[in-house]
Amino acid sequence: MGNNSPDLRFGIKVAGLRSRTWRVRSGVSKPELFLEREGLEKAAHISLHESGSWHYKTNKRESVRWTRPAEIAAGFTRAVLIVQPVAVAMISLADPDGVHLIEVDEDSDAMNFDVFIERPGTDLSSWPGRTAMGTVLVGRIPLANNAGWCSVVARQAPLSDPIELPRPDEDTIEKMREAAEQDGLYMTSVHDVSDGTMAFVDGRLIFNSHS
Repeated sequence: MGNNSPDLRFGIKVAGLRSRTWRVRSGVSKPELFLEREGLEKAAHISLHESGSWHYKTNKRESVRWTRPAEIAAGFTRAVLIVQPVAVAMISLADPDGVHLIEVDEDSDAMNFDVFIERPGTDLSSWPGRTAMGTVLVGRIPLANNAGWCSVVARQAPLSDPIELPRPDEDTIEKMREAAEQDGLYMTSVHDVSDGTMAFVDGRLIFNSHS
């Protein structure tokens, strides 16, 4: 991860607390992108390879594979969707250097960060969804070999479906409960989106006395 690899880091901030941040990094020698979430840098990453064969690896094993989706508009491919509900803003540590944190209200809808791949010749004075969806530009980094750009835009939208997870065994539940006593257990789940994009949804598990 050399110094010549441009990157963007982003997340949300709610009432003085922040989420774990995400980093998208451009490849040095090939037009590809890599993403990882703060706290999982050594355990999980997303790879968007030039070949169009993309994957998400956890603990060095491929857990999700998908193919680069079709462009949603001429010159623009929505590569990845990162979703952060306000409840995941639970960290009181200092903000990391160079991170783009978007301030949101406590009763707001989830923040959706769309990661786009843009063809060369993109109009850099605008960004995807600026007019049609009211998106805010988080940032833009170049792809290697002058192959275009990666832009990250943000918009607020409600979670479309509840997140259902299989019930873990009792030992795992007890360990999760112990971790959750410190303001909740942070987790990320992966979901298909109708346009071929993969959504990575950050969540916070909270246990009560009836769990």
